[in-house]
Amino acid sequence: MRSYSDACGITRALDVIGERWALPVVRELIFGPRRYSDLAAALPGVSTNILGSRLKELVGAGVIYKRRLSPPAAATVYQLTPWGAELEPILISLGRWAAHTPVELEEQSFSASSFALSLRTTFDAQAAREAHLHLKFLMGEDIFDARIHQASFSIGRIPEQGGGTPDAGHSAGSAATSVHADPKTLAAIVYGGLDPAEASRETHVHIDGSPATVTAFAHCFTLPTPPMGAPA
Repeated sequence: MRSYSDACGITRALDVIGERWALPVVRELIFGPRRYSDLAAALPGVSTNILGSRLKELVGAGVIYKRRLSPPAAATVYQLTPWGAELEPILISLGRWAAHTPVELEEQSFSASSFALSLRTTFDAQAAREAHLHLKFLMGEDIFDARIHQASFSIGRIPEQGGGTPDAGHSAGSAATSVHADPKTLAAIVYGGLDPAEASRETHVHIDGSPATVTAFAHCFTLPTPPMGAPA
């Protein structure tokens, strides 16, 4: 890895996680352990060689580690170390900073973890002060459990059997409104004003429950107001 050879804390941090694709790898691990194949599928723009290099470098730096899941999964996964997990608020701040930069969502990749982290980034406690909602987002093989209660928000991946432990307070068995859709369509519902009922009729969206619950959920998330000089 290249180094800035600069004693500043910022450049020392970039020495660790500043290489191309390093932070997207960290993003994909925010919600729990992932197999190499999971990471490759979530990051379609990265080559096999580069992904392998980034994983090796991040393991060597102490940001992530490899472990073997217990049966029946019996797979090797990558997971954030406690130090690596401290990058989450930094990623959220970066996401808020870039919220108003131009994006062509249809032409770019957008993973399930990206959508889930965007919800943590844009949750509006004031808008959600009276909301009590429980939704489950099924994005292919990625399933996330999301809850809003008393102006607080939590979201966690429901792991595969043997894949680890879900975030505290999340379980696959409790009642929830389930939304089957891809991450880009879910982003259009939450941020683009796409009507859930209309989406369930005209796109590949299936809602087990009331579309009104999904609409109420979307109203609890607000893009940050752009500061002076930011793209409109």
